[in-house]
Amino acid sequence: MHRQSRASCGWAIFLMLILTGQSAVAATLLSKAQQDVIAAQIAELRSNEEREMASSWSDAKKVAEFICRPLALQELRKWKKEADRVFLGTDDPSTLEMTSSQTLTGSGQVRVGSDWDDFTFTCRLDPDTGKALSFEVSH
Repeated sequence: MHRQSRASCGWAIFLMLILTGQSAVAATLLSKAQQDVIAAQIAELRSNEEREMASSWSDAKKVAEFICRPLALQELRKWKKEADRVFLGTDDPSTLEMTSSQTLTGSGQVRVGSDWDDFTFTCRLDPDTGKALSFEVSH
């Protein structure tokens, strides 16, 4: 029985290592180009505190903030000409979902004057360049 317990324990450790390896692979969907764009944007932040905070964000939040948001404001101005500020996602991680290195979806808010309007979006990404290709808004 003792030999069987060790064998079972060995298999459990083996399976845990395999599963851990798989989740480590799935943990980041970012391409090398996307990682480089994000790293460069984080490096440009003014303070160490800002850089540390941005570095701790999820990949989806980093993509939203540094890759999709500039295009988002441009596209939202087509919908609301006076739009001057946009937020993608919130502190709740479920408000942004990166399903691949090519797609980020989520919810956001755009400021028009003193009002904030909610929207959902899909941001299409080019993993080869690390840039946003399109930003589509759903109301």
